[in-house]
Parts: sequence; C-alpha cells; structure tokens
Amino acid sequence: MSPVDVRILCPGQNWMNIGSLIANGMGGYGSTLPEGSTIAAVTGTPPAAMAMDGPRLVAEGRFQLAITTPSWSLALAREGRGPYDEPLPVRALANFTHDDRLALAVRAETGVTSLADIAERRLPLKISMPTRDQGHPARWVMDEIFAMHGFSQEDLEGWGGEILRDRPRSQNSPDVVPADPSFDAVFDEAIMTWRWRRLTTMYDLRFLPLEPWVLDRCADLGMPAGVIEKGRFPGVDADVPTLDFSGWILYCAEDLPDELARLAVRALDEQRQNVSDRFTGPTAAMTGPVDMRRICRDLPVPLHPGAEGYYRDQGHLS
Repeated sequence: MSPVDVRILCPGQNWMNIGSLIANGMGGYGSTLPEGSTIAAVTGTPPAAMAMDGPRLVAEGRFQLAITTPSWSLALAREGRGPYDEPLPVRALANFTHDDRLALAVRAETGVTSLADIAERRLPLKISMPTRDQGHPARWVMDEIFAMHGFSQEDLEGWGGEILRDRPRSQNSPDVVPADPSFDAVFDEAIMTWRWRRLTTMYDLRFLPLEPWVLDRCADLGMPAGVIEKGRFPGVDADVPTLDFSGWILYCAEDLPDELARLAVRALDEQRQNVSDRFTGPTAAMTGPVDMRRICRDLPVPLHPGAEGYYRDQGHLS
C-alpha cells in the first residue's frame, strides 16, 4: 500500500496541543498506516479565520482532520448556513469540553445598560472585539447582533467610536494586558481565560443581556442561547442571557476512509491523559478531561462511521 500524508488543521496554540498528540498517536511504532506515511499537525494565520474556513478546506481535501469552535458552527457548515455559502460534507470525530459564552461587557461608567442604548444614543464607544480581518466567529456573530439592533461598525465609527485592535495574542497568560486601557466595552468569547479574570478584577464591568427576541433570531440562524451564571464574575449578580460558545470539535470530511477516522480516534483514546494534562487549572481553555464516553455524544453533526465503529467496539458508545 502506498504511503499517505495526513494533515490535521489546528489553528492556534490550544489545538496544536491536541493535534500534535493525535498525530503522534496515529504514527509511531505499530501504526497501521503504510510505511513512509506522514502525519502533521498544522497551524496558520490568521488562526481564527482558518478555524472558520476549516470545513471548506477539509471538504476540499487540503486537510484530513481539523478542529474548530464553537461546536454549533460545524452544523452551520454542514447545512450551508450563516457564513457558509453551500453545504459542506463534514462529519464529527470528537467534541472536547470547552465551557464558553459570548460576553458583552461595558464599563459601568458608560451608563450603557443594553445594546439598544448604543444605537439610540449614537454612542462613540471604543470596543475591544475581534476585527473583521481576523475572521473570528465571534466577529461574525457580533455583526449579526449589531444589525439586529440597527447599526454597524461603520455607524459606530461615524459616531466617533472605534473597534480596537487590542485582542491579546495569548489570552490565557497570567500577565496578559486584557485590553487597551481606553476601552469602553469588550465584546468577545473565551471567558474562562486569564484575560477575562483580569478584566473583571481590574475594571468595574456591567454584562449586557441579550433580549429574548435577539436570542430567538440567533436561534433561527443556528446560534444557541447560553447563560453567564450568577457569580461567575464580580458584579454578575444574576444570570446573564447570551449565546453559547462552547465546544472544540474534531472533525473530518464525510469521505475520509474509515480506517483513518478509526485510527485518529484510537490515537486520541491512547493519548487522552496526555491531552488532559495539557489543560489544567482554574483558567484551563479545555474545561474538563478527555472522557471517551462523553466526547462522542451530543454532537452537532453525525459521527463519521469509522469513528463510531471504534467508540462502539471499545464500549464507549452503545
């Protein structure tokens, strides 16, 4: 059998931690891949844009496996909705525990109590959030939410506001500068990181809820609701309705050979402790250890048959 080249798209440090271990597990002594095969975990730039574009790149065969977030974005890709112009034939392999939400926080001194305030008062806010060129899913979501409230980035800039280019390169460093000190608001995800821990201890922030009608329209677009729980941050005295941004999902093309899908999941099973050990502590980006009985359930798209066969054979799925 001829050698094969397997490429795993892991755009970003967190996913390289996972992808490199899967690559190592797929190869090595006793690998079922043909002699001379290669397995590579690949990152790139801008990472968020590559994560959003991953389903297309995988469907085209440029990568055999990839990881993206939030999990529901893969359903949009498979259905050809939202930022995806056509349905993409992708299947799930595993879903990693990642407890995240979209957070809309404003400095208390702005007096802002809702997104509607921004448009009604034509506020010239300086907002720390992903820029369009970063291609981040949170940015696509925020553009949709801004439009629901009747304004855009261009409107904001016309009122004297600004989208700051201050998103930290490493959001989970204990000494991270969480935002440009001139910011009025932070609209972003990754709320488990040191960035948000520092933001909420350095500044007096108010977390804005999304109104029920906004959540309903987001649900129609494929974006599920979530809650920032009471007490999660200083000043959060009641649950804050928002959007769920949870889940890191490992996926592949629908036509990936069963043997490769099975080998990838077997490698993850063998490396599960090593993967888990790379994400520990109160600000861990992956918010729970790899549990083989959980990662194959509650998926946004169907499991690949090869992966499903492995989970069933090992008793992880019945």
